[in-house]
Amino acid sequence: MKSGKRWVVPTVLVVACLGSGAWALPQFFSAQNMRDGADSAYSAPAAQAPATVEEKGEVDTAALESRLAKISEDFTGGTITGMVVDAESGQTLYAEGADQPRVPASNFKLLTDFTLFQVEDPSARYRTEVKQSGQNLTLVAGGDTLLGTGESKENQVVGHAGLRTLAQQVVDSLEPGTYTLDLDSSRFSGPDLNPAWAQEDIDAGFVSRISPLAFYSHHSPGENGKSTEQRPENADQQVQQYLVDDLNELGKGQGLTFELGSETQAAEAAETVGSVESATVAEQSALMMQESDNMLAETLARNASVASGGDGSFESARQLVLDTLTSRGISTDQLTISDLSGLSLDNRVTNQTLVQIMQKMVDGEGPASASLAGLPVAGGSGTLEDRFDGSDEAAARGWARAKTGTLNSVISLTGYTTTESGHTLIYSFITNDVESATAARDALDESVAAVTEL
Repeated sequence: MKSGKRWVVPTVLVVACLGSGAWALPQFFSAQNMRDGADSAYSAPAAQAPATVEEKGEVDTAALESRLAKISEDFTGGTITGMVVDAESGQTLYAEGADQPRVPASNFKLLTDFTLFQVEDPSARYRTEVKQSGQNLTLVAGGDTLLGTGESKENQVVGHAGLRTLAQQVVDSLEPGTYTLDLDSSRFSGPDLNPAWAQEDIDAGFVSRISPLAFYSHHSPGENGKSTEQRPENADQQVQQYLVDDLNELGKGQGLTFELGSETQAAEAAETVGSVESATVAEQSALMMQESDNMLAETLARNASVASGGDGSFESARQLVLDTLTSRGISTDQLTISDLSGLSLDNRVTNQTLVQIMQKMVDGEGPASASLAGLPVAGGSGTLEDRFDGSDEAAARGWARAKTGTLNSVISLTGYTTTESGHTLIYSFITNDVESATAARDALDESVAAVTEL
């Protein structure tokens, strides 16, 4: 190892929030446990004073350029562009095609996540309510698509709000009689399917109709409070039907009967007779980034639109992302926004734009640093858990954090790492026209390892 000490925290990368003078400590956690119903170990980045660090060594930019050029030359199954920047000084250490528009795959989620935290409080929650007006009840969708079928589980992200808990509240508040349960999904507007999505991706379940109310991030419930791989045709109507069934089961001994109603907005004078709240926006964001969940990204983008005063449509969310980046001084040159998850091959963004977004996250500008805890750790968590296992890649294990991107012809990585010389460096690498996903992943993982070894 070269001279200069790292700030050692097992399996966790420490990054300086350079702009604010604070230090963010992203917490390591398992996204799969969050999905499968185990207690979440996630917490928001905590302020912590830095440990004593030896004076930083110089970054050998010539060595970096030589190493990355060799990796790019050896990779013949596509094209690589990239950019590396010193987080503290802002100095560009490497740039190759960084101003060229590229298909980013799920690296596009960085734009959505950055925008989310500019308009949403990281500690905010989405509320699902049932309102009453006479014998009419209305299930009001509040933007939570991580509902569970059972009782609310406060230590979980998926299933934090449970439908069974909501049903029990409603039953306990009503007088005997027959009630109709309507559905209010007016929180979102506009088309619920994006024409930019390929039909084969819809058929494969990578994405489906976007609703402001759903179980398990738009997956159908299975047994024992788990989700299945199946996507419902209408996720909000599925929740409505489950709630009617629960209400009838819980209310049958109390003289209560419930019937399935229509889709209509709740009456203005209706009173709330039951409500459950989701996991926080920060927790939902972290799950989205760890698992690269397309449906959750699209949902959170529309929720951000609503939070900013928009109508919850894709177009409103798209414009919000564009306006947010522009107002924060981030380059939108050659930016094309076709969806908010990165699934569309029509999306275009440059490495430069991705690096600028990551710079603001690392600087801790405003609430932007809330995104850091959701980034997977190289060789440790989320979509990076099984990567960086080669001898040329191992240097980044446990130190680099990044958002991954994967499509048939695209592999991408954008994130930050702590180098052996004590620097925090930001990087973005994108491969397009990929012939072998394995070869492309190896090339990018080796590139990040090369940055970490400086």
